[in-house]
Amino acid sequence: MRKIQSSLLYRWFDQVWNQNDENAIDRLMANDAEFHGIVTENNTKGVPGFKLFFRDFTSRFHNITIDVEDVVSEDDMESARTLITATHTASNKVVVVPGICMIKVESGKIAEAWNHYDFLSLHEQLGQKLVPVE
Repeated sequence: MRKIQSSLLYRWFDQVWNQNDENAIDRLMANDAEFHGIVTENNTKGVPGFKLFFRDFTSRFHNITIDVEDVVSEDDMESARTLITATHTASNKVVVVPGICMIKVESGKIAEAWNHYDFLSLHEQLGQKLVPVE
């Protein structure tokens, strides 16, 4: 059986998100890390960019819990299947969002990440409808 608690992704989701520890970003992510699937103001990358995303998300949602359901690791790559549960601050609605994150590890830190979360479902759970831009 896999020991997901020993993976970098487990520590990332537990420390950064479940413990709401912004300082863990510095400990677990390379300063110049690239991340895909997350949009930040002015496309800022690395630790500064992720901190922008973290602050924005935690300002919009509280009671954030990310359950790491499984992690697969090989060489310098890890992939985790996760489930986000959070409360939308403005509406007080609880949302549940499944997703997958894959990372490349260098020197024990996240060097690159690919994120795929069902943010369309998140918007639908909040009663929001997306409309095409004309």
